[in-house]
Amino acid sequence: MTEPLPPDSRAPARRPWVLVLAVAAGALPLVGLFSLLFRKHLDPNLTNHKLHFVVFLAVGALASLLAWAAGEAANAREDARVLLISLAFLATGGFLGLHAIGTPGILFSNQLSGFMVAIPVGLLVASVFGLCSAFVDSRPGFAELVMRRRALLRNAILAAMIAWFIWTVAKLPPLDRPSSEGASDSLLGIMAILGVIIYAVAAARYWVVFGGQMRLLPASVIACFVLLSEAMIGVAVTGERNWHASWWEWHALIVLAYLMIGFAARREWRDERFRHLYLPTTRQRRREISVLFSDLAGFTSFSERATPTEVATLLSAYHEVAAPLIFRRFGGTIEKFMGDGMMASFNSRGDQPDHALRAAGAGLALQRELSRLADKHPGWPRARVGVNTGEAVMSEVGGHGRIEYTLVGDTINTGSRLEGQAPVGGVLIGAETYRRLPKDAVVRPMGAVKVKGKEAALDAYLLESLEPADSRPPGYREATTGIEPV
Repeated sequence: MTEPLPPDSRAPARRPWVLVLAVAAGALPLVGLFSLLFRKHLDPNLTNHKLHFVVFLAVGALASLLAWAAGEAANAREDARVLLISLAFLATGGFLGLHAIGTPGILFSNQLSGFMVAIPVGLLVASVFGLCSAFVDSRPGFAELVMRRRALLRNAILAAMIAWFIWTVAKLPPLDRPSSEGASDSLLGIMAILGVIIYAVAAARYWVVFGGQMRLLPASVIACFVLLSEAMIGVAVTGERNWHASWWEWHALIVLAYLMIGFAARREWRDERFRHLYLPTTRQRRREISVLFSDLAGFTSFSERATPTEVATLLSAYHEVAAPLIFRRFGGTIEKFMGDGMMASFNSRGDQPDHALRAAGAGLALQRELSRLADKHPGWPRARVGVNTGEAVMSEVGGHGRIEYTLVGDTINTGSRLEGQAPVGGVLIGAETYRRLPKDAVVRPMGAVKVKGKEAALDAYLLESLEPADSRPPGYREATTGIEPV
């Protein structure tokens, strides 16, 4: 279970005049919108189907690209707020794309109601995810629930877009009658009002959370929500005024909202574009994990007698075996390669209650594969592996230009020390890892092992197998079933 560390409370005081200026700036689009509506001569008809198609297809693509980038960051850092924002972007981008392809005279000769109202529908769906992202830190366990259901949420949005397209083209009720993008009927009006309220609440909550330490990206998210709220006001008040200047204006607010987000994300450092939106529990959290260390015994001697090219070939071959084995077969995370060494973690970025079993299984599998590789290349060094289980802290380290999320704590140090004491070709595990292994695991107690940096000796076990054995030599002990690769 993730246990958050106390956030840094040293935030600068909010300045009231900043809020006043922000409200004034946010109100300007509404002033322009109502000026157009109240002065009809300022609201001419500006019909241009090709421009409409190109602009909204491009903005839909931009929103979808932002959804992908935010989703990748959320998956990498297990951050629920950024995940929910990515889902909001995905909903908006998808329905913007549906609206664009339904532009009359481009791909379809006639106006179809489902395509006409796709923008309000998409904005309303996105508003729900935006609201959840604003309050995801308010309930213990909510963030973890969101991350566990991320695939379901993403697939639900994609399924909704596909269903909307089919429903629209098939002209099934209630999308079988003419409609307008403005609120010309009560249902669209209710949707617009709900969207206005939800976006406004989400923007206010983001201001409360980030107002004391405002950065460009959180400010852009707030501005995006405000602009989308005003776009929903445009939906509510423009009615049948399709293709008029007032109609174009609330469309332009959507374009501006996503251009601002795109610009802000582009200005951030490329490897951590959404870092300033991360939850405190993403930046620093305690987790119970298992860690695996490996290195090559005799690597220094091999390097002295081999050419640099031969050394590079060896390291490349070992890492090409280790990385997919850890990641694909056992669901671990490669934290770093350190010359001839490697550090991998399990349960550091996901929900893996069987992390000790995964780490132990990965250690055995890694030894088997690396031994086969060494058999094919006489003279190549063989590996040692150490596995340990316990609590660690994952903490954000660094700043703009270089960010790492590093595991620290005694569990990590002990894992490294166990690897240093492991026999060549063996997997040495700590007592807590041993305690969590299946009853059929075959281990050899190594007694109290003295390691560097530890005053007290450690109980350690040489892991031989996670499968049942017909016969076991004296000294072996039986430690659920063998590990199932993911």
